[in-house]
Amino acid sequence: MSRIAVMGSAFNPPSLGHKDVVEQALKQCDQVWLVPAFRHAWGKKMAAYQQRCEMVDLFVQDIADPRVSLCAIEHEIASDKPVYSYDLLAALQARIQTDDQLLLVIGPDNAASFDKFHRAADIQQRWQLLVVKERVSMRSTKIRTALQQHKSITKMTTARVADYLSTHPVYAEISS
Repeated sequence: MSRIAVMGSAFNPPSLGHKDVVEQALKQCDQVWLVPAFRHAWGKKMAAYQQRCEMVDLFVQDIADPRVSLCAIEHEIASDKPVYSYDLLAALQARIQTDDQLLLVIGPDNAASFDKFHRAADIQQRWQLLVVKERVSMRSTKIRTALQQHKSITKMTTARVADYLSTHPVYAEISS
């Protein structure tokens, strides 16, 4: 039986904070699947889905651990509504071996308000939560702000993601 950590996020863009979460999840799980959101549940503006998937792929390459992978699935299960955690986990559960265990990765902010998640009780009944700590205070918002101010982001994200963002004006028109 494999324990698979499912880490859904906007990854708008991936940050060193995300990397720390991956490292925490790897201590408890056999695999970590990074799932970029196709559409944000609260309507936040994000870079194009394909660009965020490309950045997550580069992020995974920088992490260089075969247990970490991009899982670009939300575009397959999305309709005109956001894909909620329950929907994501149900779709993933249908695609894996029955004895594998999915764990939903959440941070302390989401853990404190988990009861507000869509079908929170159903999630807790079918899957396990993996609550991680915020040990690295680096959020995507800081990266977007730095880019808009033409500042270096090399200490905010991984090398390949920083290189990508230096040649792709992904956040030129997206507000923080």
